[in-house]
Amino acid sequence: MRWEQQRVTAPGSAPELPLDLPEVGAERGSGRAGLRMPEPVPIEAGTEDAYAIEVHARSIINRVPGASHVPFRWTINPYRGCGHACRYCFARRTHTYLDLDAGHDFDSKIVVKVNAGSLLRKELASARWAGEAIAMGTNTDPYQRAEGRYGLMRQIIAALRDRANPFSVLTKGTLILRDLDLIRQAASVTDVSVAVSVGSVDERLWR
Repeated sequence: MRWEQQRVTAPGSAPELPLDLPEVGAERGSGRAGLRMPEPVPIEAGTEDAYAIEVHARSIINRVPGASHVPFRWTINPYRGCGHACRYCFARRTHTYLDLDAGHDFDSKIVVKVNAGSLLRKELASARWAGEAIAMGTNTDPYQRAEGRYGLMRQIIAALRDRANPFSVLTKGTLILRDLDLIRQAASVTDVSVAVSVGSVDERLWR
């Protein structure tokens, strides 16, 4: 897997998520060795088939390619893959870059950048960072189920607030309500945009 060398493997780092398991990369015919999947330990109760693959990311603020016709230049994606399992998600094909498939693997094998918060503080403090707006939720939902376990968005929003760095969040996860305090604090010092994707036309249901 592309990030195999970035896995969190320190003893005691995540005892509930064993990672030292038989290789399965060859089964995908990718020709790349070293893909090791964790046991099916649930990210949350009721999601027994959802795996968490913990990695230490080397960077967290991503530049959007100039050819992309989107109204932002920078993004943060604390997760790869998404437990919402929306069949229409355009980000599915990005899982194939990790030697995982764009179907069930995308829905259940979630790459977690466990150092996202501390890494973001470092990158925001760099003299090379110009303080441009950062978009979140443009690839996979930052408030998917895994966020309930890892709490990366609280760290990320706090870091953006402390640097008064503008940002936007797009989500369909109600877990964003947990972070309203931080979002309000950030909005008092910089530009903040929050958008919610509603998966139903039934007003009673989505309310």
